[in-house]
Amino acid sequence: MQLKDSLVKAILEGRFGTDGQLPTEHELCGQLGISRNPVHRAMAELFDEGVIIRQRRKGTFVNPAWITRQLSDTRVRLIVPTEDWAGLVRSVSPAEIILDVEVVPFPDLHRYLLAAVAGGDAPDLAVLDSVWVPQLAAVDALCPIDDLDAQWVEQTYRADVGRAFIEATSYHGRVVAVQAEVDVAGLWFDRESVARAGFVHAPTTVRELRQVARGCRELYGRPPIAVPAGPDAAETATYVLHGWLSAHGASVIAEETVVLAEPAAIRAARAFSTLVKDGLVDERSAGWGRKSALQSLASGYSQIALGGSYDLADLAALTGLSPIQSLDRFGFAPLPAAPEPGAKVLAGGLAYAVFRQSRQPHLAMRIIRRLMEATVQMTVADTTGQLPSRVSAASVLARGTGFLHDVARVLPEATTRPAIPEYERVSAQLRHLLAAIVSGASIPREVRLAAQGISAVTGLPLA
Repeated sequence: MQLKDSLVKAILEGRFGTDGQLPTEHELCGQLGISRNPVHRAMAELFDEGVIIRQRRKGTFVNPAWITRQLSDTRVRLIVPTEDWAGLVRSVSPAEIILDVEVVPFPDLHRYLLAAVAGGDAPDLAVLDSVWVPQLAAVDALCPIDDLDAQWVEQTYRADVGRAFIEATSYHGRVVAVQAEVDVAGLWFDRESVARAGFVHAPTTVRELRQVARGCRELYGRPPIAVPAGPDAAETATYVLHGWLSAHGASVIAEETVVLAEPAAIRAARAFSTLVKDGLVDERSAGWGRKSALQSLASGYSQIALGGSYDLADLAALTGLSPIQSLDRFGFAPLPAAPEPGAKVLAGGLAYAVFRQSRQPHLAMRIIRRLMEATVQMTVADTTGQLPSRVSAASVLARGTGFLHDVARVLPEATTRPAIPEYERVSAQLRHLLAAIVSGASIPREVRLAAQGISAVTGLPLA
């Protein structure tokens, strides 16, 4: 890939003379000091992509039609949720690609992309929540990744990304997006407060969570747990509830059946409800958004906030600390598990998607390949706290220590949210259920109503 990019850059700069003849593979090996295999593969891929042409007994030449197209338009339109993502893409994109970057804040991103597709104005490339992938794929808005680079999909993506994330970014068996990074549902806690409550480590079971929370309530005289359960919490609320269910061996949808009303899910909801009834969850949480719960933790009012590992950047911003300094003050752990069969950690994350309406899908794919290099993913992990989606990169972190190690070690057995086109409406039902639980509603009734609602919006039968 490095050789290909170098050759393309040299071609665009006109460094192969007026006739556009390239060195032979043998000459390239000698000039660059590398073996024949990567040179042959790079030249073969450039030929397959129409960058070069071969003339019998004359040699290899730049394809005039390709160079004309490239010099006339190497612009890629990109939509990202934050300036940090914009900076990352700019830092790794090939020099000859001109990026037209638009930052759309995450709360507005889903609606913005749907409107762009409907209006025929979709970007070439976007960074989006992986749970939106099936909905976009169902209306044929996404370009299958194996149409752009089947070899990379088989030899890199399928070979080095967890099965759950492959399924989350596929539709009808075809990869239609690429998992960019990974986060997990969990809780943030004030290290000093938890230590004063008698715990030297994060609570790993519901019983330990209850003990820690009671200790904090005795110390500070108020409910210590903040939950993003209000309308403004949006997908974060769903992530918390779905993560809690997964940690209790429960699911929402399994084998094209709504299983939310099964006994395991009701037990999980009751366990959460018990925290509410015991006065351990701040009753104001029913109206709190994602940042409201984090703000309560950052201000010292709450000692525990439910959310996800992706909250690190916001937590740092709220405290005015760097991410590393934030991790000295706050700890993170996956949501406490119950002794139930099938208990799993819920994982999610953002994905890269190329749109059908893209004018430069192959250039967008080149950017994705760069972004998915293991070294790039490791750099992103170090600077943002987001885990690599590639197993080879995540496994390196899992052998270390600290925050990334603690999260990476739970990924092999992680599960994901339902990969279905109707997910947005499923999410709305789960948000209503979480708000009802935090408000002290009747558990069996509310769980059954949520299950019936999910069945109605998806058309899937109840178990």
